[in-house]
Amino acid sequence: MNGDRTESDWQGLVSEYLVCKRKLESKKEALLILSKELDTCQQERDQYKLMANQLRERHQSLKKKYRELIDGDPSLPPEKRKQANLAQLLRDSQDRNKRLGEEIKELQQRLGEVQGDNKLLRMTIAKQRLGDEEIGVRHFAAHEREDLVQQLERAREQIESLEHDLQASMDELQDVKEERSSYQDKVERLNQELNHILSGHENRIIDVDALCMENRYLQERLKQLHEEVNLLKSNIAKYKNALERRKNSKGQGKSSSSALTGVLSAKQVQDLLSEDHGCSLPATPQSISDLKSLATALLETIHEKNMVIQHQRQTNKILGNRVAELEKKLRTLEVSGLWSLPGGKDTILFGDPALPTTQRSRSPLLKFVEQLTENKASPKDESSENLFSLLKTPRSSPSYRTYKPFVLRLNISWAQGTTIRERSRR
Repeated sequence: MNGDRTESDWQGLVSEYLVCKRKLESKKEALLILSKELDTCQQERDQYKLMANQLRERHQSLKKKYRELIDGDPSLPPEKRKQANLAQLLRDSQDRNKRLGEEIKELQQRLGEVQGDNKLLRMTIAKQRLGDEEIGVRHFAAHEREDLVQQLERAREQIESLEHDLQASMDELQDVKEERSSYQDKVERLNQELNHILSGHENRIIDVDALCMENRYLQERLKQLHEEVNLLKSNIAKYKNALERRKNSKGQGKSSSSALTGVLSAKQVQDLLSEDHGCSLPATPQSISDLKSLATALLETIHEKNMVIQHQRQTNKILGNRVAELEKKLRTLEVSGLWSLPGGKDTILFGDPALPTTQRSRSPLLKFVEQLTENKASPKDESSENLFSLLKTPRSSPSYRTYKPFVLRLNISWAQGTTIRERSRR
């Protein structure tokens, strides 16, 4: 155990000795380098001292010459001596400036070299002190240069993308400016219309909201009429096909075939399905086919009636929405003071004889009622019947008193719509 320990201790001491020896050699090399650099610094110091002495001697000589020039030659008159002194002084100063400029350039060059040497010396000393070999002038390796080039390319791509974004932003700004100018023009036109409205101009628009509501109502009605036209077209095509089949069956001489394969009337269906004749049909293939065609015709009729009911419901819904919009608008007019209920100070009377003829508002609804009264025509649907009966109700009845504001609202809305349409046509 003691022998193994002494051998391991001896190996550790040998390794420590080798490490210390290497450190000593590195220190020796560092001391040699420092001594060499110290020698060079001392030589440069001696050179600077020599240069300083030379400059001092030159300065003394120049000072002596300057005094001699100022004093001048005592044998010459004072004026000539002064002129000669000034000319000589000018030439000497020019020569001296040239020499000093050259010396300054040389000294600046030497100063740069000395600063570089001092920087290198400091870095070498720091490297020897810290033992870090990476301290010094950075020399980039090949892969580092490639990374730098890639970073430069990415930065260039980012710059290009930013330039494109800037151009897109400029284009968007131009579009926004154009849109702003269009909105400004629109605002100016609206202000002009408002000025016409406030000043009572002849070409003013009575109510833009009413025009929008009427446009929406007409669009819905147009859509519904298109659907009804499509339904009628399909019915016409179906009846045409039925008539063609019936004509073909007659042309082929099938007199025994029943009329159920064609278009059946309501009376024929009632006679066929009556109790007297219902059980008298023979159980033949012809009667079975007739019953099948009858069932098909009845199903188609039911489908058509359902479609008509659906369209009627849509019509009622559209009329209800329009009435609700008109009531809301009239309520707004009541709140704003532009219209009041009958019996007040500001009651609107459409048939007031005190107004001029050009200012009276003729309700198209009343005109429609008068036409119905003159022609004695029956109304088309249940809503028109109710409205007709309501307008023909005596004024003393409670139903008239109940629906009088509603009738006045309808009159006002129709008058506004008529005026708007007439002015739009103009």
